[in-house]
Amino acid sequence: MMDSGSKTPPQPITNGGSVEHGETQHDLSQVLQALEAIYDPHSSNDTRKHASAYLEHAKRLPEAPAHGFNLALDKTQPPALRHYGLSMLEYSIKYGWEDYTIEQGGALRQYVIQLAQNISEEDPVYLRNKVAQLWTEIAKRTWGAEWRDMDDQLVQLWGISLHHQAVVLYVLETLSEEIFNREDVTAGLRGNDLGRACVEIFLPAAVLRQHLPTRDKGPNYRCGEDGWLKRLCDLLNWCLSNGYEKDERIRTCAIKTLNTLRAAMTWVIPKAITATECIEHVCKALAVPVVSLQQVTPQHA
Repeated sequence: MMDSGSKTPPQPITNGGSVEHGETQHDLSQVLQALEAIYDPHSSNDTRKHASAYLEHAKRLPEAPAHGFNLALDKTQPPALRHYGLSMLEYSIKYGWEDYTIEQGGALRQYVIQLAQNISEEDPVYLRNKVAQLWTEIAKRTWGAEWRDMDDQLVQLWGISLHHQAVVLYVLETLSEEIFNREDVTAGLRGNDLGRACVEIFLPAAVLRQHLPTRDKGPNYRCGEDGWLKRLCDLLNWCLSNGYEKDERIRTCAIKTLNTLRAAMTWVIPKAITATECIEHVCKALAVPVVSLQQVTPQHA
């Protein structure tokens, strides 16, 4: 796995301005002081109020995405500070996206991709999940438009480690739920494009060619022939064959895989379920003497 210095970060998003190294360090020290004031049980209410106001203001600065990226990527920083860095990115994505140029949006996307590539087992789970959440937020806004190689990048992450697979599972489950349940406003605005892209990457290519031959011929968003439904079934089978009883990491991976399958079962076509033998894999999970696995078995299967 690459380390935090293996890639040159994208140019800071500063709306035409630049961020001097010394200024960045000064701002980061103030952020840490504000976070410490909030979490310090001895801080007064006024101190916490001023610290919170400062942190909220920092998220709105033009340099916030670059600051947030640098904070989140730096594994020498306290987890609370790195999480705040991710929240700076989140604010920029959710509330500033419409004001960014295509180039600035691309830089934000590269920030999140690099953060996902650089997660490790030592990172707290809530940090890994936050990175995955940011990935989905950008996907809902650009996947199938400016972002056409997302599936390639997900497949690359898939091959690195269990922790990277967990990020991919989070992304697939969240997108599957938010694109097809129509309750997420951002996904709903691009529902048709996102839905088509989801079908494209989940179903095996052979199923698409045989059973959906008249579907709208548009750009190819998928990586490889398998599709995610088959990859999920293969991962579930691997978990059930490699010590899920004793290894909590593998057991957690199996649970996350079942959750992702459950989200997909509401919309994938039956032909794809049959082709990937999804029912057989799920039944195998149902038969194991582990209650946590049995409880998340996809009901629609």
